[in-house]
Amino acid sequence: MNEQLKLLVELQEIDSSILSIAEKIEALPEKLEQFKNPFKEAGNSLQKLRAQFETVGKNKKAKELELEEMQDRIVKLKARNKDIKTNKEYEAHLKEIEGFEKSRFKIEDEVLSLMESLDASGKEMQKEELKLKKAEEEFKQQERVVEEEKKILHAEMETYKTKRKEFVSKIDADMYEQYMNLLKRLGGLAVVPTKNEICLGCNTNIPPQLYNDIKKNENIFTCYYCKRFLYYKEK
Repeated sequence: MNEQLKLLVELQEIDSSILSIAEKIEALPEKLEQFKNPFKEAGNSLQKLRAQFETVGKNKKAKELELEEMQDRIVKLKARNKDIKTNKEYEAHLKEIEGFEKSRFKIEDEVLSLMESLDASGKEMQKEELKLKKAEEEFKQQERVVEEEKKILHAEMETYKTKRKEFVSKIDADMYEQYMNLLKRLGGLAVVPTKNEICLGCNTNIPPQLYNDIKKNENIFTCYYCKRFLYYKEK
């Protein structure tokens, strides 16, 4: 194979590896995001449960104060029994006490219901706290894995970059400039193999005589359509 062509083919393989590694590094944050979302969701869910728990707790305290006030009113009303003179007044007095006691029973039921809600919310919070802890552990573990993967990929990339410099120094300057222009313009692929009289870079047909010349790998040819460097890869 032509020495310069051989260098171009090998340089393309190195650059393709570098681009592949760069894509993997760019994809790492998204990979980590898959574990970050459950962690965030568990945290938000726990925050809502805590807010709900606090609201129910405040309502319970308010109802307990209301119950105390109602009990005081009933006690004071009952203390007035000795001051009542007539049966009519006594009947009215009893009805008033009965009304307040009904209200007290209602408030007691509400307090009991709020206590049950607090108990249920507390259990839900415990479950959510465990879920959050698990999600956090999984996220931190994956964070370590991703960080280690990033280090390995960066080290691998540096190895390829060092190797690349060796090849670049041996390639003709004008040819390297042409190669770099193609690499930037054509999505990182400047040197491609041919197969069955077709350029595998743009899938354009190659004239038979030109294809026969390319198969020899003795000279450097480019695709007349995409301008990529062409070579023939032995089976």
